[in-house]
Amino acid sequence: MSSGRISSWWIALCLLALSAGLYIGTAGRPALDDEDVDAAHAMVSQAMLARHDYVVMYMDGLRYLIRPPMHFWLVAASYKLLGQTEFATRLPVGLAVVGTVLLVFEFGRRYFGPRAGLYGALAVATSIGMFIYTRNMIPEALYTFAFTGIFYLFLRSWTGSLDTRVGYWGAAALCAFAVLTRSLIGLMFPVLGIAAFITMVRGWHRWRELRLFSSIAVFLALVAPWHILAAIRTPHFVWAYFINEHINRALGTRLPHDYGAVPLWAWWSAHLVWLFPWSFFFPLALRELPRPARDWGKATDPSVLARLMLFAWAGVILLFFTIESGSRLEYYSFSAWPAMALLLGLGIAQAEETDRKWLRPVHRILAGLAVVLALVAGYFLWGTMHIAAASDVANHLEMRSPENYLTGMVHLLDLTPESVADLRVPIILSSLSVLLAFLAAWAWRERGVQWLPNIALAAGMVGFILAAHIAHDVLNPTLSSRTLGLEIAKSLKPDDQIALYGDIRVAPGVAFYSHHDVLLYNATGSNLEFGSHYPDAPKRFFDDLDFSRLWQGSKRVFLVVPSEHIEEVRARLPGNLMWVFAETGGKIVYVNQSPQPGQPPLAQSATR
Repeated sequence: MSSGRISSWWIALCLLALSAGLYIGTAGRPALDDEDVDAAHAMVSQAMLARHDYVVMYMDGLRYLIRPPMHFWLVAASYKLLGQTEFATRLPVGLAVVGTVLLVFEFGRRYFGPRAGLYGALAVATSIGMFIYTRNMIPEALYTFAFTGIFYLFLRSWTGSLDTRVGYWGAAALCAFAVLTRSLIGLMFPVLGIAAFITMVRGWHRWRELRLFSSIAVFLALVAPWHILAAIRTPHFVWAYFINEHINRALGTRLPHDYGAVPLWAWWSAHLVWLFPWSFFFPLALRELPRPARDWGKATDPSVLARLMLFAWAGVILLFFTIESGSRLEYYSFSAWPAMALLLGLGIAQAEETDRKWLRPVHRILAGLAVVLALVAGYFLWGTMHIAAASDVANHLEMRSPENYLTGMVHLLDLTPESVADLRVPIILSSLSVLLAFLAAWAWRERGVQWLPNIALAAGMVGFILAAHIAHDVLNPTLSSRTLGLEIAKSLKPDDQIALYGDIRVAPGVAFYSHHDVLLYNATGSNLEFGSHYPDAPKRFFDDLDFSRLWQGSKRVFLVVPSEHIEEVRARLPGNLMWVFAETGGKIVYVNQSPQPGQPPLAQSATR
């Protein structure tokens, strides 16, 4: 075995340990969030096991016709093996990230060398956005892993280094996996990316080599059964799943309109954050686009073809969401990040080997930025030294109603100067990690040292990511309703009911952790409404009249209310039948029967 081969194996093992530590080692904490459909999606997998139905998905007892099943299947299997825990919920996504990191290294190693592969894999593993958007049960990491495999297998077959049956059929199978994970996007982006690549290299005369008919057969054999069964078993499935959820959503006309569209300038600018610190090397990545365009059709060098493939892959996704403005969230370019990371890694490696003058200015900027961030962190920490950490972090946050969180960036507005007191440890850890690592990277780069500056950047980001994980744990009481769910579960009796004031997004964790369906009181714009219209659907939506009758009935009812709506609820329901059962994380639980003998209702308490 050659020394290069041995070194590649050692790099792969180190990347495996790094990515597994960051994305699987942190999967057990914190509790599932109410926001970003984390606990809500976990309810779907929970229902799969309870109902033994793996075709039609249910959330809160109602048909859930928005997402394809793959992610829910994987989490349900994880629950079956490991129990219904936070670790089991996050495990499939964590494994997908680890797989993507290793695939990116293999892609870069094969076509550009171990150095470029390593840097590209580090960019994937240690970017801010990659960690943030794999903390919740959203499928981006899963189909991104599939996309990375699709483009890798296709390119291997196109360049003749892999049997076409293995490459093209394997790509077709992964494309089916992507469709079952993210629906039409799982087909559209790979097909458009490959079509753009073939057009760029003027290779349409080779279409017979693609095994189109057999590849389509492989794809349909894997993807068609679930769609057919779901359509047979669920009337109006085609309209709800394909028309309303895909076409109407892209146009911004989907009902309900429970999503947002990030402005284009903010969406593009956010990539500097999501791919930080590697995004500062973007000029080096752009230099890797082969020129001139008229010679693309003559390209035979696999490394040149790989560059064109990466630009086609990322370019199609970025262009699509630049044009499409009906539903454009911050992380919608997630599936392009591995391609961008590979180009960044290649650009850095090429600059180290040929023209190092391009690297020093970037490291100077990053070192200066680290100093500024450390000074800002120190300023805020000094200003809050007199503030004690709150027993409930919600006391130091600007709480908002769940319907206001249509994009993840809104959570930044929750932070107040006082919240720094609750986040002292992660702030100190993140600022020191970035400061020391970025200064060391700059010093090594100035001395002409190779490899180590980029390893230092990655090490600094490991510290930053661990700090972000700690911060997520600190803020979790306001993001998750696990405490309330477990508290209610202790007192639940067979005839008791749990209700949320608003949509399921108010506190899906209550339903998940209590293992009990919930009623929705005064819910508007809910994506569960369509499922409630089926004849066999249980009653989940309650207006004032319906809920008032339920509240004044003989059954005990727990009502979970965001703190912003407390006065509103007290005005709607009789105070002589309202007691406080529990309160934490910006949410309060009322109950219509006294939780303890002799405890007066709110109406009497207010008059004393």
